[in-house]
Parts: sequence; C-alpha cells; structure tokens
Amino acid sequence: FLTLFIIFFSSIGIETEKFNNHIKDKIYQTNNDLNVDLEKIKLTLDPFKLNINAKTIGTKIFYKKQNLPLEYIKAKISLLSLIKKKIISSNLVISTKAIQLKELIALIRSTSNKPELFLLEKSIKRGQVIINLDLNFDGEGKIKEDYQVNAILKGGQIGLFKIYNF
Repeated sequence: FLTLFIIFFSSIGIETEKFNNHIKDKIYQTNNDLNVDLEKIKLTLDPFKLNINAKTIGTKIFYKKQNLPLEYIKAKISLLSLIKKKIISSNLVISTKAIQLKELIALIRSTSNKPELFLLEKSIKRGQVIINLDLNFDGEGKIKEDYQVNAILKGGQIGLFKIYNF
C-alpha cells in the first residue's frame, strides 16, 4: 500500500485548495498591501530528494490593488520542514504572463516611489515583458544571494524628450 501511495503521489500527485487560505494569511502577515488570488495547487512527491513539489497555474498577485498576472508558481518544500511544522521552501520559481512594461513600472513605483522610476514610466511608449524569477532559500527561510531573474522584452519602445526613440 505504501509503495502504491508513493508511486501515485510521485507521478500523478494531488490537487488541492486546502493550503490557499494559509498561504494568503502568511503573505498578508508579511506585507498587508500584498494579496494573492490562488488557483488549485498540485502537489507531487520527490521521494529521492525528500521534497514535495507544489505548483499552481494562473495566480494573480495584487499590490495596492495593482494586478500582476502570473503564469505559474513552483515551490519545493522539504519533508523535514513539514514534519517540524515549519514549512520552508528551498526553491521558488515564479513566471509572469506577458505584462505591459508601463504597468510593471507602475507596480514597482508603488513599492518604491523613486524619481527615476517616474521618468522611466513616462518615457516608455510600449512593450511587454515576461519575467522568470528563481529564488533559493536557506534553512531560516531567507532568500539566498544566488537568485536569478530572466526577462523577455517584446516590442519595447522608449522615447526621450520627444527627440530620441529607442
């Protein structure tokens, strides 16, 4: 029975919404301006690395009512951290859908209202960006310095002083 359970959980996994409220509460505790709209989370087991892989598709993140649509979120959670009832992800991968570049800069400005971001937002004419973010965490749940951010820019156009267009 245990072997069949491990095979099933490793290959097919289960989909659930049971953790959604817990995740939303944790995010809200971290930053009360941040909210998330989660879909079902698919959980699969990696028995060789003793991890549970969690993935959700079609999530939306809201920061001060600004929307950031995500393609997916993937997380690796250690089974040992689950046993200790201290859920810590060792890896988190976030991929966005195509976002208007101007909207992304407006979202970043809402977190940090710097004058250079205002100028950048005003000079962007058009363009879309897709961002893939790969974060690794230590045993305390803090982000390690080895994170990766990859982005694809499509149709970007910036105009400076109505003279220069890039």
